Amino acid sequence: MSNIQLSAGDRITSNCTKCKDITNHTIVAMVGEIIAKVECSTCGGVHNYRNAVAKKPAVKRKTGAAKPVKTKKIEAEWSELLKDQDPNTATPYNMQMIIESGHLIQHPNFGLGRVISVTKPNKMEVHFSTGIKLLRCVIA
Repeated sequence: MSNIQLSAGDRITSNCTKCKDITNHTIVAMVGEIIAKVECSTCGGVHNYRNAVAKKPAVKRKTGAAKPVKTKKIEAEWSELLKDQDPNTATPYNMQMIIESGHLIQHPNFGLGRVISVTKPNKMEVHFSTGIKLLRCVIA
């Protein structure tokens, strides 16, 4: 580490309060050897010196038990819905299709699904193996 003596008028990086970023600043005021005020070279704002230490990204913590429980519940509901259905009777999905509750559809991305409800003006809720999706349709 170098022992460079800083003084008013020198350039330094600081965390700018207006720019919300680490930018170049000019030292405006010092108290002894401590930097007190700086002026941002980008926005011109004058504020207290804030050390330009990069923040560590927040670590997202996940619990291992939460996801499998939800997945098991969705899979259980899915198997119950298809218990008395024949997957070969599924209609290929089309946005212009006329559909009623209880029908099976085959979606190109989501796969096999069962229509739970049809609501006006032109929407249907379909239960797929990955969960419930809202799709477009034509009401009979």
